[in-house]
Amino acid sequence: MNDTIRRKLRIALRINWFCYIGLLVLFVVWNLFVPGGSLALWLIQTVPLLLVLPGLIKQRPRSYLWLCFILLLYITTSIVDVMMPTRGWQDGVMVVLSLILFFSAMMSSRWHRMQ
Repeated sequence: MNDTIRRKLRIALRINWFCYIGLLVLFVVWNLFVPGGSLALWLIQTVPLLLVLPGLIKQRPRSYLWLCFILLLYITTSIVDVMMPTRGWQDGVMVVLSLILFFSAMMSSRWHRMQ
């Protein structure tokens, strides 16, 4: 049973990093290279994610839980923005990445504690 938990944790950690970096890249592209973006909005979007980065690097379960709390804000705002007819593709990508990261971070925290 311990081997299956380790395997699940390894997969979840890869998914976490893929989505985490994907969100950061999305914010860079969205705010710094697409017309209408701004440096201030980029900072507002990226700083909360960067606050938990040291704990994620050290693989602390509590950091994954804090990441889930932070992601709830991203999920809420992106779902509201997806429903607006004037918004672009970025909001849809943000919903998908945020939701996947939320569930994988939640399960990573749980599987870390089960080891």
